[in-house]
Amino acid sequence: MLALALGAITAAPVLGAAAVDTTTLGPVDVTLPTILAPMVVDDRLENYAYITIVLKPAAPAGVLAIREKVPFLQDVFLRELNAATIVKADDPKSVDEAALRPRLIARMNQILPPGTVAELKFQPVVVAPVQAAR
Repeated sequence: MLALALGAITAAPVLGAAAVDTTTLGPVDVTLPTILAPMVVDDRLENYAYITIVLKPAAPAGVLAIREKVPFLQDVFLRELNAATIVKADDPKSVDEAALRPRLIARMNQILPPGTVAELKFQPVVVAPVQAAR
């Protein structure tokens, strides 16, 4: 009786999953692991920004191409975030996403074949202050 009940519980999700047609869903966005980037103002570390980058594939096959290159993308993005300032000129507590996007796209295009990614997006950036020395 217990085996019959367990069989019914585990069979329901399997049957429901088989009914979904995945061919019409289109490409799925690939969210890269969050990167911790320094926010430097006048050669002084002011804050850290937690930046999560989302890549939207141009085609469904692009998802696998992007996922295969995630470690390389993380590396070039981290290097670019540390190479030059990411801070808005008029607001030192904000990340300049508009200026950062083309820099990251240029680095991404060094790793992925052209046309693999349709859009590079940012999830909301979290800014964390540097703790004062005790």
